[in-house]
Amino acid sequence: MRPECQSCPVRRDGLCASASDAQLQALGTIKHPLWHVPAGGCVFAEGDGSEMVFIIRRGWAAVSVFHENGRRQVLRFAMPGSMVGFETTADGCMPCTVEALTDLTACPIPRQSLMRFCQTAPELTLRMWSLLAAETISDWRLLGGLGTCTATERIARLLVALCQRQPREAGAGVDEFALPISQTVIADATGLTSVHVCRTLKEMRAARLLSFAKGRLRVMDWQRLAGLAEMTAAPAPCSAVLPSPTLQPDRWREGVWRNASTQIQ
Repeated sequence: MRPECQSCPVRRDGLCASASDAQLQALGTIKHPLWHVPAGGCVFAEGDGSEMVFIIRRGWAAVSVFHENGRRQVLRFAMPGSMVGFETTADGCMPCTVEALTDLTACPIPRQSLMRFCQTAPELTLRMWSLLAAETISDWRLLGGLGTCTATERIARLLVALCQRQPREAGAGVDEFALPISQTVIADATGLTSVHVCRTLKEMRAARLLSFAKGRLRVMDWQRLAGLAEMTAAPAPCSAVLPSPTLQPDRWREGVWRNASTQIQ
């Protein structure tokens, strides 16, 4: 087994979770040396020809496409354990851009070699399809909300989804999660303008739903945030909930929500 495989931070959570030591040893013979991409750099760009599939070991990346008008649509976020680069267009080009949001470390594996390897390891194949299907379903839920949800609901859905993909770090009455993304990136993921995102996040802070500090999100009322996102089935953190201003569930809508939040400032 290669040294980097032995110390891999996603060994038990990512694609290799179902691989035996022998299979991991064999996989190590086809993978390439680790890639290190600085924040702001690209793992690959839309239209590139790439023969590699990448498993994210550390860091966050945004998966996006650019429209003809020059605007970007963030389709999903890749976190440790995520796989990017498996899908290609009919001519073998990459259908999207993967940009590092933080310093990123990725494990590159030639696509054709991985597919041949999967023929000898069906459990690894099932694991890969399961991971890809789970991310696809998550993407559908987020993108589906762009046409039916208000701005606050879109942002809440995005934040809840990103929190659910991370281990909870319970603090003093709050739950903290990594959130190394800018308001511009949130805007590109929700189909809003940066100004609209800034105003909406300010209102959510005023309502004591959440706060931000140094690339981290502090959720103060998970139940209300999940309710606003219409994701009430989301598991609630096991921590105390801070007192919050009274805001009836049927008032959590655009306009009425904004008026209520300005009254409590």
